[in-house]
Amino acid sequence: MSNTPISDTDTPDPWMVPGPNGFFYLTFTAGNRVEIWQSADMQDFRQPQCTRSVVWKPSPGSPWSVDIWAPELHCLDGTWYVYFCGAHPGLGNPSHRTLVLRSSRQDPMDPGGWVFLGPLRGLPDHWNIDATVFWIGNRNRPQTSRNTRRLFCCYSGWPLHDHSDTQQDLFLIELATPEQAIPETLVCISRAELAWERPDGGRRGVNEGPTWLEILGPGDLTNANGNNTNSNSPTGEDFGFTFRGIIYSANGSWTSDYKLGVLQLVDGNADPLQPSSWQKRPTPLLESDRRHGATGPFGPGHASFIVSPPVLSRPTNSRVYCIYHATAKEGEGWNNRKARVLCLTPEHFLPQAQTLCCAGTGVGAAAASMSWTQYPGGMAGHGHPQSQSQRSSGQAAHQRDPSHGKSLMDRIGEKVYKTLKEL
Repeated sequence: MSNTPISDTDTPDPWMVPGPNGFFYLTFTAGNRVEIWQSADMQDFRQPQCTRSVVWKPSPGSPWSVDIWAPELHCLDGTWYVYFCGAHPGLGNPSHRTLVLRSSRQDPMDPGGWVFLGPLRGLPDHWNIDATVFWIGNRNRPQTSRNTRRLFCCYSGWPLHDHSDTQQDLFLIELATPEQAIPETLVCISRAELAWERPDGGRRGVNEGPTWLEILGPGDLTNANGNNTNSNSPTGEDFGFTFRGIIYSANGSWTSDYKLGVLQLVDGNADPLQPSSWQKRPTPLLESDRRHGATGPFGPGHASFIVSPPVLSRPTNSRVYCIYHATAKEGEGWNNRKARVLCLTPEHFLPQAQTLCCAGTGVGAAAASMSWTQYPGGMAGHGHPQSQSQRSSGQAAHQRDPSHGKSLMDRIGEKVYKTLKEL
């Protein structure tokens, strides 16, 4: 992956999903509308390669018609939904609420199928943004029946009864349907309390842009306690989850200190509605590093993820494509935020993993060739682990095969990428 902008247009808060037709869908904050873009190449959303459709644009002055942020496209039991937030004209930021669109068409690019449903029912009538929805099923059964899976919504909100606009935390609520939350299940699962989560000299706390991430592999080898909890198979060969949790954004989105954090579901059998079921990694997942000079990018945040399917013969060789926004120069604030794609591996999400710098191009040959690497906390494996310096910089050695013009990572990545497109 090139880790360069995938469009010449600003695409903040990017949300990308693979479609059933071999295309990738992209939506992002457009301000006064909801757009969906379609491309056959997840790294190229420029025209004419990219088809673009405005699926909803409210009339000027109507309710929920300003500051439309962070749309997400989800296909839930065969129906397309868009979750986003908007504000009332004249009422400003405090009026932001989570809103829902539903489509009656199989093609989400068809604007004629979309209907505005209004606010997501059951959420508090209190400031909330950046909602995402996801299913959680049994830990060791990724393909869970509808009777045992549960639908959740996670959003960034002000603490209840707090209107100071100085604290944004992550809240989780269970959904009865994609259009109706269960009010009594609301719980706060993450408070922005770590120093790197707090901009303006620590006077504000920001947790926002949550995204659910599941990585398939040979069982729960990487739970937050560092224990092997795969009870599905004594050999560990059956697919389970190697990581399940929420990747979120922290610090000020208007600064170059914006970054990604990790909130892991510690045990697949635990109740997600219990705050104790979640463990926050003390260090960020992805950030910018000023030691790389003015090359950028800066302020990586508000990511979505596409995970390549594990190969049966090498189940730990999944690739995690991180689609995030960043600015090209330091200190650009909310300007020039463009989506990029960075290729990661499951190891990057471990509790003890080193923070990555977004100035690289993702994993290289060493990471592509290794199996589960030895990490503190009981993560035993084999293969060729990265050196400490490689992990600290967030980049594996970019070794070249002299008999070919491309690195091993390039060759493996192209095969995984082709498989992913054909799903």
